[in-house]
Amino acid sequence: MKTKHILAAALAVGALVLSGCAAAEADPSDDGGGGEEKTLGIVALVATDALNAAVIEGATEAAEAEGWNVVVTDTQGSADKANSAMTAFSTTQKVDAILVSAFASSSIGAGLQSATAAGIPVVSWGGELIDGIVATTSAQKVGEDSVNAMLDDFGDTGEVLALTYHTGVLCLYRGIAFDAEMEGHPDIAVTANEVAIPGQVEDGTAFTAAWLASHPADGTPYAIWGAWDEPGLGAIAAINQAGRDDVKVYSINGAPGALQAVKDGTMTQIIWQDGFKEGQELFQAVLDSEAAGDEWEPVTIDVPGVLVDSSTIEQFLTDHPDALS
Repeated sequence: MKTKHILAAALAVGALVLSGCAAAEADPSDDGGGGEEKTLGIVALVATDALNAAVIEGATEAAEAEGWNVVVTDTQGSADKANSAMTAFSTTQKVDAILVSAFASSSIGAGLQSATAAGIPVVSWGGELIDGIVATTSAQKVGEDSVNAMLDDFGDTGEVLALTYHTGVLCLYRGIAFDAEMEGHPDIAVTANEVAIPGQVEDGTAFTAAWLASHPADGTPYAIWGAWDEPGLGAIAAINQAGRDDVKVYSINGAPGALQAVKDGTMTQIIWQDGFKEGQELFQAVLDSEAAGDEWEPVTIDVPGVLVDSSTIEQFLTDHPDALS
């Protein structure tokens, strides 16, 4: 696994937020030994989020190794911007493949239509396999892993605040997994709040502060489950501000800040997702689908998550020395 320089990737891609779209320039003479240089267009849900940045970095490294150029558009969570970006990639920019990050396939119909009309293969990080998408990654399994690990640690009674986000497809399916698993635990009361992007950290703090005010420390087991790291980090801020030490926090992704929180003891548990590897495998699916032509069968790529808590954090950081950088 090569989760390297994730923060650097996030900061580099963060510059794209200002312009909305930017290209990673490559040497025109370097075409990977083929003919005209090809281009991969990446449509990111939130390019500065650490896991999104890891997927972008993995796909970019794999593409550049094959002599491809890479262009990234940061949509800041907007499906309309995602469709516009895919349409631009398919018509005016005429890229050779498109990677869509964390949007439900049903929300990018216009973009898919443009790509299909132009004969451009589309791979999706977390989206459903529908016509026009040649490969995707599994979005629900990591949610199931997270909720089951939380329940193993938390137990069968208490109260849980869920910080959800149903616009992004990864978080949508994580939320579906959460709801399905919690149905089998009637002695756990669940409060759900939907956070927004932008503002996910601030919403995590605000929703948690309000929830804590109505859930005083009285011996009841309390927990907060974040559909991804940033709302969970906002929750930790509210817990610290309230001076509480009776609330556990669970999350998914494994951004540097969240891993540091596990190390510090303020985050109870994370399911770490290997976005870098997923990005690489999605680009490889582009190459494989091109080589197979009409014989290609759409595939779902499943990269398992890794449980990180106080008992495993040191070994995890030994195995992944760049995870905190």
